[in-house]
This record gives sequence, C-alpha cells and structure tokens, in this order.
Amino acid sequence: MTLLDFDYEEFDDRGDSLDREQGLLPGVNGGFTYRTPDWRLDGTLRWLSGDADYTAPSAETTTDEEILDLSLFLGLPLFSTTGDSLHLIAGGGYHSWWRNIRSTAYANGIDETYRWPYLLLGLHGEHRLDAKTELSAGFQLQRTLKPELSAHFLSDFDDVDLDLKEKTGFRISFGWVRRLGDDIALQLSPWFEYWELGRSGDQSLTVDGVPVGVVFEPRSETHNIGIDLNLSWRFDL
Repeated sequence: MTLLDFDYEEFDDRGDSLDREQGLLPGVNGGFTYRTPDWRLDGTLRWLSGDADYTAPSAETTTDEEILDLSLFLGLPLFSTTGDSLHLIAGGGYHSWWRNIRSTAYANGIDETYRWPYLLLGLHGEHRLDAKTELSAGFQLQRTLKPELSAHFLSDFDDVDLDLKEKTGFRISFGWVRRLGDDIALQLSPWFEYWELGRSGDQSLTVDGVPVGVVFEPRSETHNIGIDLNLSWRFDL
C-alpha cells in the first residue's frame, strides 16, 4: 500500500502562481528485484486515486485524481562488500495522471490527462544493520520525454491536445527492511519526487472546428511526498 501527499501548482509566464491542487491520495504499489553478483534489475508499479482541493484566484473546487507510474531500471555495482553496496542505476518509466476539475457555479469543469515516458539515472545504496535489518537510500534524475496533455472541456469547446516542454525532475527515496522469516520481510519506504512540465505552445481553441480563441498549458511543478508499506517475498530461481 502507498499514501501520497500530492501538491501540484501552475505558473504564468512571470512566475506567479495561477492555481494549486493539494490532497492525500491513497493507493497500491508493487515491484520486484532480481539480483545477480554482477547486476540487479528492479521494476515498480504505483497506482493512486483520490480527491484534491483546487484553489485559484477566481475559483475553488475539488478534483478527482488518478496517477499511474511504471518504472524499470538496471543497476550496476560501483562497489559491494559484505552488508554494503552502491549501484549506478539507469532505466526508464511511464507516468500517467488524470484529473477531473469539477464544475462550479461560475465555471465549467474540464477533464485532463497528462502522460509522459521518462528516463532515469541515479544511485542506489544499501547497508545491512544486522542479520534481519537493512537500510537503503536512492537518488535519481528523471527526464520527461515528449510530455503531452489531452483536455476534454465540459462545455462547448472542442477537445484539444497540447505538447508540453521536456524538463528534468528528481526522486529521493529511503528504505527500511525487517526480515520476518527466511523468505518474507516488511518494508517501509518514504520518498520525495519533483516533476516539472514546461509551458506548451499556443493552440487554437475551437467550437465545432471554428476558432474562437487561443489555449495553452502553463508551466507546472509537482512536489510529491509519499510512503510505501509492503510485504516482500524472496524466491530462488
């Protein structure tokens, strides 16, 4: 299981805040680690869903949120001793975020889906405290690749797709593992991640194909604080 303190904010071209979304999102997560003496392969999946508060100078409402993140990376040891290791990790992932900004008495809502593949590069270290307890820490850079937004207006405007600018974010994670038996362990992992998406170009806003204005997606930043709690099992292949 996982719990996310979600914090998303959009900015105008001068850097002033346009709107902000904040909320606690529960979810589920899973993954695997395959180790050999020469390398390791890790995969993770995380899905979260819930409500967030939306605040802007002109409106306050709530949003429905769903986030899906998949990642896969290969780790190569920089050094490894009995109980300690440090790996250089490299890989990629896919991030999808859907939000429904609910309508208010003064404005129609909008459904938006953000999606982007990303590359990751970083370090992952582990330290064994004793026969049953292990600590870990990791840092990785995350580079978005061709992020895009699909918007469905809950009004007369036609749907629109916008290409966003690529930016580099990062992720910091920690881990505590306590073995409960030979093949089962309890894992507790707090983490922080930062995403940034650059401003899209201007695009025509249309009604039944007829231009009526211009639309764009502003620059945004997301600061996520999460914590995972899992049971893990070890299998010998």
